[in-house]
Amino acid sequence: MQFVVYAIDKPDALRLRLEVLEAHRHFLGTEPEKYGVKVLLSGPLTKDDGSTMRGSFFLLEADNREKIKDMFANDPLQAAGVWAEQHISAVTVRQNNMRTNQ
Repeated sequence: MQFVVYAIDKPDALRLRLEVLEAHRHFLGTEPEKYGVKVLLSGPLTKDDGSTMRGSFFLLEADNREKIKDMFANDPLQAAGVWAEQHISAVTVRQNNMRTNQ
């Protein structure tokens, strides 16, 4: 089953986000399997300038929502208090025009 996770940073959390960003990236590269989660796509949400981070986006695969919740409870961005809100929704992907680098 696939899920979308959409998280919005707290106001003025950019400095804190940058402080824990490497730990967050390491977590995403090493930990999801331990929770039964596969990261299909992820990246920061940005302001319209395309570079100022303001949140996080994930497309994930897991058997159920609880596995997603368990994983994100231990994400460094969550532990540091960067996110003001986090939304998890099951999704059915009907169209995928993403190209992979092969």
